[in-house]
Order: sequence, then structure tokens, then C-alpha cells
Amino acid sequence: MSNFLRSPFLLLLILLCPHNAFASPSLSPASWVKPPVNGTLTMKEEIQCYSLPYGGIGFASHVLSYYAVAMLSNSRSPLTFQKNKHPTVDKILAGVGLLVTTIVSVLTIIRCHSRWQFIAMAVWKLDLSITLGCLTFHAAALVGENEHASLLAPSTTYASLSSTENLNEAKAEGEKTKKPSRVLWWTILYIPGVIAGLTGLLSLVAQEITTNHQVLDITIAFGTIIATLAVIMLFVVVFLFGSETKKEVFLVIGTTGFMVFTTTFSAMAVLGAFYSDWILGAIAENLAGVPSSDNAPLYWSYFLAKRLPGFSF
Repeated sequence: MSNFLRSPFLLLLILLCPHNAFASPSLSPASWVKPPVNGTLTMKEEIQCYSLPYGGIGFASHVLSYYAVAMLSNSRSPLTFQKNKHPTVDKILAGVGLLVTTIVSVLTIIRCHSRWQFIAMAVWKLDLSITLGCLTFHAAALVGENEHASLLAPSTTYASLSSTENLNEAKAEGEKTKKPSRVLWWTILYIPGVIAGLTGLLSLVAQEITTNHQVLDITIAFGTIIATLAVIMLFVVVFLFGSETKKEVFLVIGTTGFMVFTTTFSAMAVLGAFYSDWILGAIAENLAGVPSSDNAPLYWSYFLAKRLPGFSF
């Protein structure tokens, strides 16, 4: 820890924190990085180490992130809805956003080192930031490649396309254009973070669900949504394969189980981020997710940096 206090991360921390954040000995850099834990802190007090968006603000952040992924996977600007045409700027936005969110996530992990659940959830959010950054960078790279390919493509007229040779040539040129949806392969990176984050989140829920009625209500709501989606998929698969012969019954059972599992896991991966936002808000008794004064600089730095890919154009 002493090495960390001499590192550039501390300088960044001091610059991001309010000018009076370290005015008293109790709010020195060392105490900020390592909050006192004497075994008597409540979960509400312990969660103050968590400097990433949660609650309503975190929910809005995740909605915007998912929206950005959907637009960028179609090479469209989340801001203007037009086709992206400035790959260099988009790459810079992705790089800066990834750098800032990574630094803030690492600082949160260090500060929350006394409770592994918060570490796991910070790793989850870090994984999402990395996924979004890589996806944005790749989308920008594809824009540049496609523009370059279109400039090199020979001009063709309607008359010239009448021959089979020119038709094949035009088809070959078209196949060189990279499909923007390929960037969605980066979402595979999100899977380890989801597993780690949900493990920590469900551990917190298990500790709080019997004493915090908001945690219970939120869990019931999200559990109902996920269960409903799984049941719908079950009926869909049974309907599609219901006429299969008994000889293929094991194939039907296997397909049904796989599809239900995939649907459930996908729903948990997507909705889990929303679930975590509201659970943390309930634990902190701060459903809006408004940060405390000592967390605000890092909190808003992360929130704004996460929005940078949304300005791709």
C-alpha cells in the first residue's frame, strides 16, 4: 500500500478530489485509500468506499451504455443517428474513456479491498468499460477500413454490370466491406465480469435480504422478469419441437435445456447490471445514487468518461 501512496495514482486522486478533501488528518490520502474497518461498520457505511455509479444514476448510465453498443454495432452515431465517418476521433474517445474508467475502477477496488463483494462488482463494471472501449475502437476501425475500401472500389455503371464477370467483381468488392455487427463479438469479454459481479452481488443480497425490504422487493421484481423470459423460451422451444418423434426426444430435451439456460444467463447478464444498480442503492439507502462529497469527483469522472463513446460520429 505504501508503494501505491507514492505512485502517480495518488496524484490523480488528489487532483480529482475536492480541494478540502484532505484538510483534516481523518481524510488523509492514506485513510481515503484504506477506510477504517473496525468490525462495527454497517453495510450502509461500508458501501461508502464504492465510487462507481449506482442507483438511479447507475441505471441511467447502463441504459446509455447499452444504447451506445446497439448504435455502434451498426456503425451509427449514438448522438446523431448518422453513419460514423470520423474513425480517428472515435478511437480517441474510446481510448480516453477506457483510460479514465479503468483508473477509477482500480481506485475503487483498492479502496474497497476489505470487502470482496464490492471488489467483484467493481471488476464487473471495469469489465463492462473494457468491453465498451474495445467495441468502440473496433467499430471505428471498421469505419476506416470500409471507407478505404469504397475509395479503392472501381466505379461501375448499370451497363457494365450486365456482364457476369463484372457482376462477380462487384460482388467480391461488396464482400470486402466489413459488417459492423462483427464488433458484438467483443461482448464475450463481458462474460467473466458478469460471473464475478453476480457472485459478489448475490452474496450481498443474501446478507441483506432478510433485513432490508427494498432489497427483497427489487430481487422479487427482477427474479420475476428473468423467470418469465425463461418460461417464454421454454414454451417457444416446446412448441417448435413438440411434433418431433420419440426417437429424437433427447435432442428435444437437450435443445430445450440449452435454450432456457442461454435465455436465463443472457437475461441475467443484461438485466444484472440494472439489478446491481438498484440493490446497491437500496443497501446505501440512496436509490437515486447521488454520491457523497468525497466520492463525487471519481463518481462523476467515471460517469462522464463512460459517455465518451456515445459522442462517436
